[in-house]
Amino acid sequence: MPRAIGANARLLMIPEASYGTAPSGNWRRMPFLSCNLGAEQPLLDADVIGIGGNRDTGAPLLDTVTVAGQAVVPIDLINFGHWLRLLFGPPTTSGTSPNFIHSFASGLAALPSNSIEIGYPDVPNFDVCTGVRADTLEMDFTPTGAASATIGLLGQGSLRGAASSGGTPSGAAFTAFNKAQGSITRAGSALAQVTGARLSFSNGMETVRTIRADRKVEGVDPGIARCTGQITVRFENTLLLTQAQGGTPAEFAMAFTVDANRSLTITLHEVYLALAKTPIEGPAGVEASFDFRAAFNATATRMMTAVLRNQQAGSEYA
Repeated sequence: MPRAIGANARLLMIPEASYGTAPSGNWRRMPFLSCNLGAEQPLLDADVIGIGGNRDTGAPLLDTVTVAGQAVVPIDLINFGHWLRLLFGPPTTSGTSPNFIHSFASGLAALPSNSIEIGYPDVPNFDVCTGVRADTLEMDFTPTGAASATIGLLGQGSLRGAASSGGTPSGAAFTAFNKAQGSITRAGSALAQVTGARLSFSNGMETVRTIRADRKVEGVDPGIARCTGQITVRFENTLLLTQAQGGTPAEFAMAFTVDANRSLTITLHEVYLALAKTPIEGPAGVEASFDFRAAFNATATRMMTAVLRNQQAGSEYA
C-alpha cells in the first residue's frame, strides 16, 4: 500500500460564494512549497472525582475545532495574485493585453474567503478546509535565491474524504520571480547598499467562537491591518539615520521585476523608521538594521498597495 509523500501532494483552491461552504465545479491548482493547514481538536482532561475505583482519570473531552496553518508559496507572476486577493480582496484592474495592472489595497472592510483542499492521492485522502481567510504575509528580500512568501491562514471547518472535491483542476503557467530581480526604492529613488529586507503584514484576524453543536468557530473577522519589517544596509551615508532621527515618514517600495509588463511591486506609502545603532563588529563593513512600521497615508487613502503586472485579465482575480 503506498504511503503519502509530499512530492505527490497537491493544493487546490477556489473562492467561496457563501462563507464556509465549499463550491462545486473545477478548482484551481496552486503551486506551493509546504503547507500545514488543517483541523485540530484537542483533548481536555476530565478532572472528575469518583467515577472509577481508583485515582485513574476518566475519558477526556473533545474541545473546539481549530482550522489554522501556514502555506509557503513561490512568488510567481500569476498564481501569487490569488493569494494577494485572499489577503487584500479583489483588485482594481486597468490596462490592456498583454499588460494588465492589478492593484490590491490594504484596509478593505470585508475580505473574501476560499475553500482549500490539501490532497494526498497516494492514500487516498483529501482534506477540504472551508471558510479560509488569509491573516498574515511574510516576505524577505535578499540578493540571491528563489522568492517565496509565507501566508498565515485561518479557517472555519475541515472535512476529510477519499475523493477530491476539485473536479478537473485548472492551472496557470508558472513564471517564478527570483530575488536577483528584486529592488527597493525610497521616495521614488533606488535605495543603495541594501543587504536584506523583511516585510510582515497582518490583517489582525480574530476567530469568533460561539456555542455551536458542530464545535466550529462562527467565523474569522479582520481587525487592524499592520505592516512592519526591517531594512539592513551597509553604513554608507546617513539617509536612513536622518529619517529615523527626525521621525519623518517616507514612501518605500519593494519589487520583483522581469520586464516592463511583468512585475510585482509592494508599496508602503508612509513608513516610519526606528533609530538603529551602527555597531562595529570587526574589520569588515559596518551594517545598520532599521526596524520600520507603515501607517495609513491620507493621500494614497491606504497603508499599502500591491501591484501585479501580468497578461491576465481582471476576471482572473475577481
